[in-house]
Amino acid sequence: MREGAKIQSAITMLDTFFDSSAPFDIIMAKFFKNNKWIGAHDRHNIAEFSYNIFRNYEKIKFLTTKITEHFGRFFVLSFLKSIQQYSDDKISELFSGKEFEPQKLTDFERRFISNLNIFSEFPKHALLNYPEWMTPYFEKAFSCNFDQEMNALNQKAFVDIRINTLKSNRKEVEKLLTESQFEIESAKLSTHGIRILNGRISRNHPIIKNGLAEIQDEGSQLIATICNASQKDTVIDFCAGAGGKTLAIAASMNNKGRIFALDKYPERLENAKLRFRRANVNNVICQEISSKWIKRHKECANIVLVDAPCSGTGTWRRNPDMRAKFHPKDLNELVMIQAKILETAHVLVKKNGRIIYSTCSVLTEENEEQINLFLKKFPNFRSIMPQFPNLEHIFTDGFMKLSPFRNGTDGFFAACLERIE
Repeated sequence: MREGAKIQSAITMLDTFFDSSAPFDIIMAKFFKNNKWIGAHDRHNIAEFSYNIFRNYEKIKFLTTKITEHFGRFFVLSFLKSIQQYSDDKISELFSGKEFEPQKLTDFERRFISNLNIFSEFPKHALLNYPEWMTPYFEKAFSCNFDQEMNALNQKAFVDIRINTLKSNRKEVEKLLTESQFEIESAKLSTHGIRILNGRISRNHPIIKNGLAEIQDEGSQLIATICNASQKDTVIDFCAGAGGKTLAIAASMNNKGRIFALDKYPERLENAKLRFRRANVNNVICQEISSKWIKRHKECANIVLVDAPCSGTGTWRRNPDMRAKFHPKDLNELVMIQAKILETAHVLVKKNGRIIYSTCSVLTEENEEQINLFLKKFPNFRSIMPQFPNLEHIFTDGFMKLSPFRNGTDGFFAACLERIE
């Protein structure tokens, strides 16, 4: 596939992205489904090219401030000239107008890329690639090592997998990965984690397809560790979604006890059921959230995991497009939703039981401040610090706080709240 055709593919997807509310991975999956003639190697290159644009999004946005249409095309032109440092002639060659390649440059576009030479300095938010309005939020979250933390959020992440101990073991999974030419190392924090150092593993790979392991960031794996559920416990995963953390908890319980996987969207639970069957998980009951169910199961759980919907700022390494569509009103809405979910879920906890509140956000507003507000409203709960050998360093002020810079994981937060009466 010619380079120009790959660039046109990226332009088409970017235009769709800017005209819709869908995340880029959904748009890309649909594009490739509708263009099955594009081979796997070219798909990988197109995806990497597109995500590199998002890893320079704020710089490109700064360069295209006066552009009011054809955003995909101008974003690509800015990326090629200012980031890739292609010459004007090289760009003109790629924009050839041939079949499957971008249309020829207009006179305005030629002047545009020529004038990009005058930009030698970017504002700090553009250099570190975060929305300018989020400056005070990130400064509060990262009072130390600000530049390093923001740069780490902009790097490409390794792929982590979690060994499913219900079907396999470390020796078997590592052997299969090595036979597939993957370079691997053991996770530094998660007991059952493996990091892949040279590329990505397909969800159709036999290790994943047969349920021997799950693709899951090491930080996410640690949420199940902090839940610390026994084989006699009743656990409620209140926002189970696709069931990634439910799977990890079920394995830690050795398929004993009982887990309720709750979600407000039944279609998510249907997808989760497929994963549970594939992983040989049989101690999970899927349930759509309803006020009637909550009332009937009041004070039934030893552990309630509230993996709350959040900004996802901790996952920007994997989802760099998220920063492009995140706005102040979104953060305000999420904070209210998180508080409401915590208030709803707390009635499910037994005396001496625990709520594990977690997010994949690095923002204080969604994390520590959310917990402080909850404890003020519900004094029958207290914050406690879980005790795990060799993991003391991931806790700050009693909360688990992970970041790509400090820990080499996605950004994660977790609090353990015990009901004392």
